[in-house]
Amino acid sequence: MADINRLIETHSGKAYLAAYRLTGNQADACDLVQETFVRVIRKAELYDEAFDFGGWLQRMLFRVYLNGRRSQGRRREVPLETLEGECGPSRAAGAATGESPEKISEAAELREKLSSALNALPPELRACVVLVDVEGHDYGRAAEILGWPVGSVSGRLFRARRLLREMLRRVEGI
Repeated sequence: MADINRLIETHSGKAYLAAYRLTGNQADACDLVQETFVRVIRKAELYDEAFDFGGWLQRMLFRVYLNGRRSQGRRREVPLETLEGECGPSRAAGAATGESPEKISEAAELREKLSSALNALPPELRACVVLVDVEGHDYGRAAEILGWPVGSVSGRLFRARRLLREMLRRVEGI
């Protein structure tokens, strides 16, 4: 059990970031990470050390998220940047040095529009966008994490991007 605790501690920051992107707030992200870690500890004997623990943990996190979303049937906000949280790592959310106030304001406005559009997506589509477009995983890795065929990830990502494009066009012709 000491090894699994060390692995959890090593990967807790990345798990929190993914949870925060999915849930949109610190409290729900902390709850999601905690529930995931409880399940990881319960299923620790099933973990094969020959495989990547980070991937196994991420699969558990996304499954806990999707199962919870199905049972709750409600939507949460999805931020595109991370805030400081008591249970998660802190990240400075400052603007790059040397940018004009107009550019900073435009960037913040665009982030808000993207976040609102992302929040309007169904959980399965949002999970695909977060894994591939936000976290940078390839389709195969996203399929592995979500437990879906690659074609399902590809199709859902296509639908999600199309919906996002439509929503953003309606907002201001982006």
